[in-house]
Amino acid sequence: MRAVWAIAYGMVKELVRKKDFYVLVIFMFVLLGFLSYQNFFQVKGISRYVRDFGYSLLMFFSFTIAVTFTAKQLPSEIESKTIYPLLAKPLSRHMVIFGKFCGGVMISTISFTIFYAIFTGFYMTGGGKSLVLLGQGFIFGVLFLCMVSALVMFFSNFITMSANVTFIFLLYLTIRGFSDFLRGIILFSKGIVATLYGILYCLLPHLEFFDLRIRITHAWDPLPMWVVFTVVGYTVLYCCMLLSLAGYIFERKRL
Repeated sequence: MRAVWAIAYGMVKELVRKKDFYVLVIFMFVLLGFLSYQNFFQVKGISRYVRDFGYSLLMFFSFTIAVTFTAKQLPSEIESKTIYPLLAKPLSRHMVIFGKFCGGVMISTISFTIFYAIFTGFYMTGGGKSLVLLGQGFIFGVLFLCMVSALVMFFSNFITMSANVTFIFLLYLTIRGFSDFLRGIILFSKGIVATLYGILYCLLPHLEFFDLRIRITHAWDPLPMWVVFTVVGYTVLYCCMLLSLAGYIFERKRL
């Protein structure tokens, strides 16, 4: 595990050296600060719109960091030949995959935590009071980033960095925008077609499970704990499946 930690820690240092992250933090803070002036807009209940926009912004920024930082790890290592001294150590290819995954999760979680702290400040000053719901939002955000990092690591075995980033963004937008449409197709299909659609739907990564935007925006009641544990279990199983397949494929890949 020490080698895995070393790989992950190297990715975290890369985040610290990047200026893009600091620009996003400042941009989010300034933008939410500007939008929080309710009297400027003369709109009743504008704080809900600020919460909605702020939550969407922090999730998108964290998602972008998770995808871009994780997607370049394997391709850049292979292209620069630095993968060979890494594999020369007593380190299996499965552990390399796991280390890169942990690094992607750590980078995105650190970024997400900072973004979420900024959002929480504006949430509390805007009238939000549910700390339990905020805690659930944070947990679901971390689970979302784990799922995204696992997906990126899996597809790193097949496609280039730019193609990987593009595909994950398209997958995310498709699932977010058409999940209800896909469920409708399954419900109105019959026979073998319905079975095939059902299997495909179950295999898809349901990133919409982690979105608590509407619940946080309108200050609804927190989720029941059984729902939280179900989503945690789903994320762990799906990530384990993806990482196991990624390690198996990478183990048999010619470098």
